[in-house]
Amino acid sequence: MEKIGLVDRIALSVHNIYLGRKGLATEGGEIEGRILLSDGLLEALTVFKEAGANANNDIETVILVDIAYLTVEQHHCRATETGLLTSMNVAIESFKDALRAYKAVQDAVGYKTAEMTYSRQQKYRYRGMPKDAFHNACLSHRARLNNNLRTAGINDIELDVYKQRITNMIAVQSAYLARQQSALAPNN
Repeated sequence: MEKIGLVDRIALSVHNIYLGRKGLATEGGEIEGRILLSDGLLEALTVFKEAGANANNDIETVILVDIAYLTVEQHHCRATETGLLTSMNVAIESFKDALRAYKAVQDAVGYKTAEMTYSRQQKYRYRGMPKDAFHNACLSHRARLNNNLRTAGINDIELDVYKQRITNMIAVQSAYLARQQSALAPNN
């Protein structure tokens, strides 16, 4: 799977979503705005589906695509939207931390040592494994996306985009969990 191609496509789709929303709010730009918004959302949905289809084998691409989406979306925010900007910054940094955790779990010896620093208490575990930066990023992002699903009057295609992103987070979190279990298996 071409990571750069998917990241570029998601960036362009978010830009078109922004231009479409702006067009909808501009007298005389409603038709072009509706087309750009629809095209942007459909392309985003396609990219998220393509990335998610291989989530078990390519965790990194799913995360990079969501980082790109958030980064471009953040770029189009107004400076006065401080709460939204803060939330996006937190999400982007959480995903960067998740990628660091993903790299760490690939080193079974090192990850076994790191695992000893995690409490055995249930609240610090995810299905018996350390609830590290990867799990925290996925769980937080799913909560954010679920909150967006509660927006009244949300466009059906945008609803599908949010649902696909949630599906992707569930898939990469499960794939990551399997890598944790493998790294921490007694025979490793």
